[in-house]
Amino acid sequence: MRPTLLTGFLLLFCLVCFVYAWMMNAGEAAAAGLGILVFLAVRAFIFQTELRGLAVSLSVTRDADKTILHQSSIVNIRSSITAVTKHLTASFEDVFPAGAVLTAGSPRFTEGRASYSLNLPVIGDSFFQGVRITCSDMFFMSTLLVGRDAEQPKLTMYPTGIAATHHAVGHGAGWSAQEYDRPALIAGFDTRTMRPYSEGDSIRDLDWKLSGKHQELYVRLRMDASGGLPALLIDLPQRGASEELCLHFAETVVGVLENLKTGEEYPVIFISGAMYLDTIRSGESDKIIAMLKEAGTIYAPEYLYRLRHPSVIRRSTERGHQLSDQERRIEGLIRLYAGRYPTDFERTVRNISASLENETHITYVTAAHGDLSHMTYLIHETHKNERHATVFVVGSAGTPREAEIRNAFTLAGADVVEMI
Repeated sequence: MRPTLLTGFLLLFCLVCFVYAWMMNAGEAAAAGLGILVFLAVRAFIFQTELRGLAVSLSVTRDADKTILHQSSIVNIRSSITAVTKHLTASFEDVFPAGAVLTAGSPRFTEGRASYSLNLPVIGDSFFQGVRITCSDMFFMSTLLVGRDAEQPKLTMYPTGIAATHHAVGHGAGWSAQEYDRPALIAGFDTRTMRPYSEGDSIRDLDWKLSGKHQELYVRLRMDASGGLPALLIDLPQRGASEELCLHFAETVVGVLENLKTGEEYPVIFISGAMYLDTIRSGESDKIIAMLKEAGTIYAPEYLYRLRHPSVIRRSTERGHQLSDQERRIEGLIRLYAGRYPTDFERTVRNISASLENETHITYVTAAHGDLSHMTYLIHETHKNERHATVFVVGSAGTPREAEIRNAFTLAGADVVEMI
């Protein structure tokens, strides 16, 4: 609560009265100053009472044109409010979710209504913060945030490349078709198959859309982890990665964490290139955030940790050939790791794999820097141990390397490769 200009003048006059009473020993001046203080105290009480009544009477209704969004989608919001202001002068402003950017319109309410558009880049579930009220009378003013009905509507944002609807893979859709439920696919879990309905099947498993299309009942069979748990492996970008990429990477990781909630904690493993960093439980959000802040700052060892580059084999046999700096660096790596089996990284990967006894669905998030040998080895180990591997590659969508990365990870055994 803040005083208005009028209240400021009254307080100044009150101070003058007290000073005059002290200097001139005038009781009337002291009484006048005290009377002004009592009057302002009563007005402050009335203001607080009316303000509390205004907050209690506030009712908010929001209507969004869509609540399931792709990353950085534009969503149109229409809001309306009702409130009892009594003797207060009040203005209202809708407070949209944290991270959202206003693209059109205004969140300020005019005649109880507001219409505006938002760009929402935050992955996961987002909620409105409430309504900001700025109110005043002749003597006091105040601004407060009322969070009533802030949870409606809930906006759910999926990373770029992950659709929010079912997508059939292959030609048509029938009992042999396979589909991916994209909201669950980000968790690496929800690969399903479909077959015709048989007696005894639960009606909850019916796919009404497919059944209506084919005029025959179909059920969706969930092929889940069979009692297993997920695990998340995060390959942090190396030193020198752009701030934009690191932010995009962190947003993707947060989105995956949000969609991997199974009711139990699971391991979140951090590496950077061919260097193991730490294993953190999914519930330790502070530690995970702290580790994500290290993205782009870690000086990781060379990505090429065990594979001999074909160009070096060819060039090293040519007489009189002067090696380039890159070829010289690769030759140094070969000499460093020649004859070492397993390498430190391979030993670490095997230890990680052995520790994942109950985790059957492994989700990887990587920026796919370097020669990819560290990631292909990790995915190969996952595939060898009959675990489901989902890979999210951040920052490579639409680049010349997209096809190369997708092919490398698919050949290594990844079940799903998504370019974010």
